[in-house]
Amino acid sequence: IAVGFERREHFEVALQPELETATGKISADRAMVRELDMNTVGIVSNIMGQTVALDWHNDTVDELLANFSNVNSSVERTGGFTSMERHMLFQVVARNNSLFIEMVGKLGIKDRSDTAWHLSQYEGLHEGM
Repeated sequence: IAVGFERREHFEVALQPELETATGKISADRAMVRELDMNTVGIVSNIMGQTVALDWHNDTVDELLANFSNVNSSVERTGGFTSMERHMLFQVVARNNSLFIEMVGKLGIKDRSDTAWHLSQYEGLHEGM
């Protein structure tokens, strides 16, 4: 990746020892936590990794949507597919399925953090991010 074109994400974790709960206010770019421990770091790093991965996939999704839109417009106008459009449609559907499998299976987008699952004090951080 060329310099200046890297995918980057910024998120601040601010310590507030006086918080009554493990986490305080969470916004799009900041989380207030009572203490910085390995569980907090694990949750934040996992969500940040997923965020960067989703951002990377965003360009592919935009391209797939544009292709779907083109095929739909053509079918609306003509009432059918050309052989080229049919071929493109199969490719787009296959790529869409591959993306879905990767996001759900490999990135764990729908999975809940084990830490947040087993230690309820971290649930707010996971859900907030």
